[in-house]
Amino acid sequence: MSLPFKTYTFDPETDKKLPGAAIIVFQEWWGVTDIIKKHAQRIANNTGARTVVPDVYKGKIGLTAEEASHLMSNLDWDVAIGEMELLVTQLREQNYTSIGAIGFCMGGGLSLALASHANKIGKPIQVAIPCYGTAPASFEITNLKDTAVQGHFGGKDNVTGFSDPPAADKLEEEIKNAKDPIVWRYPEQGHAFLNDDDWSVVMRKELNFVEKDIEPISAEQAVRDQAWERIFSYLTKHLTK
Repeated sequence: MSLPFKTYTFDPETDKKLPGAAIIVFQEWWGVTDIIKKHAQRIANNTGARTVVPDVYKGKIGLTAEEASHLMSNLDWDVAIGEMELLVTQLREQNYTSIGAIGFCMGGGLSLALASHANKIGKPIQVAIPCYGTAPASFEITNLKDTAVQGHFGGKDNVTGFSDPPAADKLEEEIKNAKDPIVWRYPEQGHAFLNDDDWSVVMRKELNFVEKDIEPISAEQAVRDQAWERIFSYLTKHLTK
């Protein structure tokens, strides 16, 4: 099957294997950047699953916040999720019987939107993990009884209505009927706290996602490690047959 977008595939670089499992890793509003590819490889290494990054923007990258905002604002979510259904179908045709989705920022919303769509057409995915992002209200997520949902949100996230604490609270209520629902909160973290490369740190500060006078970003490492361990464990649990 030919897909209308490019994908990047990552297999474990370790001996850990999770046969029959594939995880779709959704980009942030910037596009498919090096940090997203790094996340995908890390997830593959620590779960043993194949990870696939779909290029939702089809080659476009936002190099500034203005460009990224324009790309995200102009994304037709219904069309994008319809295209992602093709990716899920392709993975199943390749004998991946356990499908997961995880996303960051905008990608967090896309992971929930895909879970909603898959549930609606009667072909649910096994797990969805939104990291500091939620889906538009048009995607119904209150009846994901066959999909496990785990969220990760910063207590100082200031992206109103999308990933701030009230948005996390709303998501927690909406997914209460999902399989093994949980929303983890990290009280001292802002938006995009799992990003630790130099460019991401600079952009987080410029966008006021993190306090400008914060101690070296390595001070957040213990929190990131905790979040990643929760993610790896949850994915492994719900993608293991």
